[in-house]
Amino acid sequence: MCAVVGAINVPNAYNTIVPMLHALQYRGENGSGLALASYDSQFLYERTENTVPDLVIKMTSSGFKPSDNKYYCGLGHNRYGTFGDAKLLNNAQPFKFEMPWGWLFLSHNGDSPFAVEDRKTLMEQEVALSTTSDSEIILQQMGLAKTCDLLTALRHGLRSYRGTYALCMLTVYKGEVLLIAARDPFGNRPLVLGRLGGGYVVASENSAFEVVNAVKERDVEPGEIVIISQHSVESCRINADAISEPLFQCIYEHGYFSLPTSEVFGIPVVEFRKELGRRLANHYGGLVKPNDIVTYVPDSSEAFADGFCEALGHKLTKILLRRHSSGRSFTKESQVVIDETLNVKFSFYRSVIEKILEENPDARFWIVEDSVVRGSTIRKIIRVLRGFGVKFVGVLSGMPPLIGDCGKGINMRGMTGKLIAAKHIIKGSEVDCRSVAAEAEANFIGYQSLAELYLVVKSFSEDPKHFCYGCFDGTEPVFGKW
Repeated sequence: MCAVVGAINVPNAYNTIVPMLHALQYRGENGSGLALASYDSQFLYERTENTVPDLVIKMTSSGFKPSDNKYYCGLGHNRYGTFGDAKLLNNAQPFKFEMPWGWLFLSHNGDSPFAVEDRKTLMEQEVALSTTSDSEIILQQMGLAKTCDLLTALRHGLRSYRGTYALCMLTVYKGEVLLIAARDPFGNRPLVLGRLGGGYVVASENSAFEVVNAVKERDVEPGEIVIISQHSVESCRINADAISEPLFQCIYEHGYFSLPTSEVFGIPVVEFRKELGRRLANHYGGLVKPNDIVTYVPDSSEAFADGFCEALGHKLTKILLRRHSSGRSFTKESQVVIDETLNVKFSFYRSVIEKILEENPDARFWIVEDSVVRGSTIRKIIRVLRGFGVKFVGVLSGMPPLIGDCGKGINMRGMTGKLIAAKHIIKGSEVDCRSVAAEAEANFIGYQSLAELYLVVKSFSEDPKHFCYGCFDGTEPVFGKW
């Protein structure tokens, strides 16, 4: 779920790219980078294996002045390492690659379940790989097209890459600086096009446009290539003569990844989550007594909880504060790092909890969550509440049980045996909720049904068949393998 951003024909590309990268930092913390192009077709390029603030320090300490207006085009990337070493600088993007017509830079969000096999094939063809990332496959395949025609090489690279992608490229072709945006035919990852004055911006989410006062124009369509120069905007298809592929847009973007203020695949994320919360109330609301405490895990669960309490006419009580400097525990690379992150991620409103228990020592707490992944976060919270003396803690998940090891831009593939619901499957996608609750140390756990999720998608006038539910139903619909 990396972050991809781009801009062209803007007064200062650096001061457009960096704020958008910073706004999307939560999409990836394993590296950040950017490439800028000037009016005379010169490039400025920098990367870090850390986050955006470190990237800024590296650039300014080398003498770069952010006020320099000679760079009018650029792209950037925040990496969430799903394949290859997550801490290797060489794997930080954008990648820089020499093509027959000159340098090309790539920022890629996506993943390939065939990365190991396809990298091996390239090495057998005596192609020298410079990273351990699957994204390099796109660039190497473009080079193997052995053509000076950019569009022919680009189509060859994208067609040869057996994976998902929402990407930006920057290059100089026939004397013109070009910003290229493309999205795979399945539309699995989001990518949006916006306007900033007389220029254009591209980002994984339109919430990034707010920080630079840009306005969303439209989604980059599945299977589309958009090529923007100083003078024109052109659109073409990756598969020029092919019948449209079925869509498999990632439903988990709505449930967890994307910022609530974003609109993803045509659906406002905050409204989608609220509706899921209302549906959750329809199913489990009867369990909540008038004096029960309903709370949530900040931040991505807030809209779920708002919808839940709105449907019940019940008060929503905030007992947790999230420290955003800790990043997302879900994306951390080991359980040790996850535990360390959780220790600083949340701060409890002790006086609020103590007052509740002082007035009612038997107060029951219901925690609304967006989803329960490993169970690490919710277990940590429950243990703290037990320490206060809370006797009953129920957990309600706005999304269905996570049981599939998805690898399409999400590192659930590295969680085999760690997804808490997947360890307690009865049959098919049916989960033993009592066993999950016991492992999470909760008194009760309830999930949104997959059927209800389909209905929520439909309620936004979208076809449920156009989305991927692999992480919830345990099947891989796009490539047939994780």
